[in-house]
Amino acid sequence: MIDGNVIKTQRKKLHISQKDLADNITTQGTISALERNSTTPSSEILAKILDRLSLSLDDVLVANTKIQNQRFLNTADKQFMNYQFEDTLATLKKIKKTTVPEQQAHFNFLKTTAAMWIKKDYDDAVFGYNQILQESTDKANIYTILAICELGVTYEMKKELDKSSFYFKQLPALLTKINTDKNVFWYLMLLDNLSKYYSNTENYSSCLESLTTAIKFARKHNTPMFMDSFYFLYATTLRDQHDSWTQEALAYMIKAWSFADFLGDKLVLQKAQEHLEQQNIL
Repeated sequence: MIDGNVIKTQRKKLHISQKDLADNITTQGTISALERNSTTPSSEILAKILDRLSLSLDDVLVANTKIQNQRFLNTADKQFMNYQFEDTLATLKKIKKTTVPEQQAHFNFLKTTAAMWIKKDYDDAVFGYNQILQESTDKANIYTILAICELGVTYEMKKELDKSSFYFKQLPALLTKINTDKNVFWYLMLLDNLSKYYSNTENYSSCLESLTTAIKFARKHNTPMFMDSFYFLYATTLRDQHDSWTQEALAYMIKAWSFADFLGDKLVLQKAQEHLEQQNIL
C-alpha cells in the first residue's frame, strides 16, 4: 500500500501543484486520489511520479515505513539501555509518523524519558507519561506500565511523595501481566525502580523480596544488567534493617562492587568502594 500523505508532503515541500505533478504523466484527479489513499496507479505511472518528487518506492510503502520505524526504535532502545540519551533522541527524530499504537507508545516513552534525564524538566515528563496513558487502549502494554512506573519516579524527583506512591503501588499487580521473557530489560528496570521505592519508604521486607525476584530473573537470563544496583541496594537495605553492617550485607556489597567494576558503572563502584573501605574490606 502506498502512503499518499508522503507524496502530498513532498509535493508541497517542493512547491509543486497537483496539476504540475500530473503533467505528461497522468491526470490531476489521479494525483488527488493517490494523496487521499483512494487509488494506486500503475507501476509505470507511480515510478514517474516518484521520480519527479525525488522519492523512492521504499519512502512511500506503508509496510516498509512500519518496518523501518521498528528498526529505529530497536536502535533507540539499545542507546537508551546504555544511558545514551542524546543519541536516543537523535535516532527517534528519524522515525516517520506511525499509525501503529504500540510503536507510538514506544516512541513516546523513549522520547519522554530520555528528554527528562537530559533536561530535568519533570513537568514535561508528567505530561508525556500521561499522554501515553490516555492514548493507550491496552493497560497491560509494556509501555503503559513503564509510563506508570516513571510517573512514580518523576513525582519522587519532584518531592511529591503521595503522588509517587499512588503510581508505585499499582506496579506489583501490573508486573504479573508482563511477558517478562520478551521484555527482559524493561522488567528488570521496573523491579529496580520498585525496589528503590520500597527502600525509600523503609519497607525493607518488600524491598528484599523485589530484589530477590530481580536477581533470580537476571540469573535465569544470564544478564548482568542492573546486577550492581540490585546487590548494592540489597546490601544497604540489610544494613538499614539491622542497624549495622552484617556479614551478609558486606557480602552483597562486595558483589555490588564486582559487578559495578565489570559493567563500568562508576557511580555504584565509587559508593560501594567507600562503604567497603569504611569497613576495612578494601
